[in-house]
Amino acid sequence: MSGENVTTEEAKRKLYDRIRSDTSFDEKAEDVLEVGREYLDVDNSHLTRIDRELDHWEAIVSTDSPDGRFPPGLEIDLGTTYCRRTINADSAIALYDAPNQGWADDPAFETHGLRCYHGTTLVLDEEPYGTVCFVSEESREEPFSPGETWFIELLTRLLERELERRQHQAQLTRQANLAMVLNRVLRHNLRNDISVIRGFTQVMADKLEGDSESEPVLRKIDRLIALSEKARELDRIVATDFQPEPIEVVTLVERVADEVTREFPAATISTEHDEEITADVLPSFERALEELIENAGKHAGDDPTVTVAVERVPNAIEIRVADDGPGLADHEAEVFETGEETPLTHGSGLGLWLAHWIVTSHDGSVDAAATEDGTTITVTIPQKLTTNAQERLTKLTRARDQYQAAFEDACDAMLLVNDEARIIDANAEAARLFGPERSALLGRSVSEFLPGELDFETMWTQSHKHGAERDTVTIIDADGESRSVEYSVTADIVPDQHLLIGREDQ
Repeated sequence: MSGENVTTEEAKRKLYDRIRSDTSFDEKAEDVLEVGREYLDVDNSHLTRIDRELDHWEAIVSTDSPDGRFPPGLEIDLGTTYCRRTINADSAIALYDAPNQGWADDPAFETHGLRCYHGTTLVLDEEPYGTVCFVSEESREEPFSPGETWFIELLTRLLERELERRQHQAQLTRQANLAMVLNRVLRHNLRNDISVIRGFTQVMADKLEGDSESEPVLRKIDRLIALSEKARELDRIVATDFQPEPIEVVTLVERVADEVTREFPAATISTEHDEEITADVLPSFERALEELIENAGKHAGDDPTVTVAVERVPNAIEIRVADDGPGLADHEAEVFETGEETPLTHGSGLGLWLAHWIVTSHDGSVDAAATEDGTTITVTIPQKLTTNAQERLTKLTRARDQYQAAFEDACDAMLLVNDEARIIDANAEAARLFGPERSALLGRSVSEFLPGELDFETMWTQSHKHGAERDTVTIIDADGESRSVEYSVTADIVPDQHLLIGREDQ
């Protein structure tokens, strides 16, 4: 029946046009379903959401009108639908004349009287999500053809990818909003409320003379306020972009050591150095030194001895903060190894994480060594950050320009794809071979241009396994035309990126 309204090639062309459109998911899905409805010459088509445990069926997108029998948003019992069979089947269910195919006593036919049905399961996160189904009240003259079933399979897989993309985007938006809210609460609301609590607690403590329980409570509150301040400072440092400036490091270290000594007078803090040393550092570097020296003065015992040594080493400067305390806890030392805050740390290593982040932003490193005699934290940073950075930038720029020229001017189609086979870069020849403009190729999966019957997952897995592969394949361009293409794939030309080169087989 499809030939009466639209040919397969026309339907495929329309399908790809709709799926590439810059519209919302619901609009795109409705347009895609309409292409399928027109192609199959049926009454309506639906994208459904199914909950088998609750026996629930919902048309989340539908080509039916709001006042029709199956409008968008319609919710009915799954047991009264053909989709209950589809969601449990290994393949599509196609009924062209339900009562004459043995389905006259089926609850779906008895309830809705639909003689024509074609349903395919839509999978999300490796679990059945719902169905894509096409229905009519009247029977078809002939069964659904293999070509029609293949077309609906292609349509369903394209909707799957769009649904995955929408879900992923929604998740990113939720995470960004959550981070923003938590950051605002931590930086403002939480600090203000804790400050009020501290004030009232201090008043009550003053009234209860000799109350031994008030002091630990106040210390806990002060610790929370300090943690909030540190989080606010971390936010400011990460969000601010500064240029490195030449600083006399010995003078900086001595100033920070004096400030920490005034704050922790029980600590004996001294500096060791042989000469003046100048290095290019960001303004945040002073904050990293404060964290490391303060950590030693605060946690290295009742009367700690802390030594801060500054030394010039080949192409770098080394600053060692050594104390005679009990040693840095393993979970805090891990901050320097992984650069991550873990659930076990519970924020106690936030200052150390801040120091780690600042030092590594200088292309430096932080190492911790704990023994029975205490802990030594060693900071190493390049002495000429700007020069080294400029040299690296020049080399990277030169390499990028060479790569870009070879990529852009190649006579063959060049695609750079990620692990999911999604296109992240394409040259002009690739646009000519595949059809759409280069910008329209980005983000698309290579599988979208291949016949549905091709086992793309196996082919892609094999190319990863062997590292390189050459073969010939038929592609379907943006206009729905088939082309025979010779291709080669080179896996991991850089980590997680793969080069695909193709040319039309003459």
